[in-house]
Amino acid sequence: MFFFPFLRCMAYLEVRDISKSYGIIKALDNVSFSVEKGEYFCILGPTGAGKTTLLKVIAGLLKPDKGRVYIDGEDVTYLPPEARNTAYMPQGYALFPHMTVWDNVAYGALMKNLSLEVAEKSLKMVDLLHRSASYPHELSGGQQQRVALARVIASSSSILLLDEPLSALDLLLNIELRYELRRYAKKLGLTVLHVTHNAEEALSIADRLLILRKGVVQQIDRPDKIYLQPRNLFVAKFLGEITVLEGAIRRRYKNKLLIEIKDLGPIIVKSNNDIKNNHVIVAYRPEDIKILDSSDNSNIFKGKIEDVEFEGLRTRIHVRFSSNVKAVIDRWFDKGIHFRPNDYVYVYLPPNKALVFEYPREGLAKALALE
Repeated sequence: MFFFPFLRCMAYLEVRDISKSYGIIKALDNVSFSVEKGEYFCILGPTGAGKTTLLKVIAGLLKPDKGRVYIDGEDVTYLPPEARNTAYMPQGYALFPHMTVWDNVAYGALMKNLSLEVAEKSLKMVDLLHRSASYPHELSGGQQQRVALARVIASSSSILLLDEPLSALDLLLNIELRYELRRYAKKLGLTVLHVTHNAEEALSIADRLLILRKGVVQQIDRPDKIYLQPRNLFVAKFLGEITVLEGAIRRRYKNKLLIEIKDLGPIIVKSNNDIKNNHVIVAYRPEDIKILDSSDNSNIFKGKIEDVEFEGLRTRIHVRFSSNVKAVIDRWFDKGIHFRPNDYVYVYLPPNKALVFEYPREGLAKALALE
């Protein structure tokens, strides 16, 4: 029996060290990740992060400057799109204007000599079967996007590459279709790469999540792990609102840190991160900060309510402690409790909910910037 160390099991889709530039603009910088067969994989990042470029490289619409793409063990880096068994849905829909909704959706199935039943099912899924005889110009932008989504599903390709597939839909339809799309993909055993800038959308449906910023992979993991254990300050901020506190470590007790927060005071936090420098950022998510009735504990500070946002089940409260320090707090299911601007409240920062990061070398503003 011979052992070849260079042989290893490959994922269904593997992207290795992909780089792509447009002139002096580096869209992708050594991007590597793998996707298992049947996995629903979301790529999340702000506008300009390189998400669309990445999908186009995988689809074969762009050639990388460096790196390789493998599908089912085969190097497809320089194969044409039609030889990859992938289906790409662009942001611009790319519907045929001279074809009806039905003809647009059935086109892929006809080209592959497949049953047209898949086209009917796809149109039913996006609730547009009744518009089969309509033309794209007769539909709203959201309806056109749903037709494009139905067309890519009806292609029966094993890998779906979806570029912002739900962005033009209203909130309720977005929520309904995202779960229906995931259920459909799982039922058919499809592998899906779903690109979005909507963190809530990605967190809710992804098996795993890749966060991309300026062409560089920031973190890849399960949505819950990334949310609870973000690798850096940008990831923490991009996944949702956070309160950002600047401070300096004054003392260390194993996994506990005594941190002097600038313009606020000392707090005790728990952190398993390997924090080497004393200059740090402490971040809290709104749901982790508490409002208490008294100040009989550590990590409690008195602040003044600046604004109250009622959002149904959730009430978002903005509290200011000093001219430079404020916090955002979420309260759920409050009945009979009324918070008003200019009220004073006691705010508790739980030690075990703190996210602690070394102060970014590039500065706080650049570390948090979306571009």
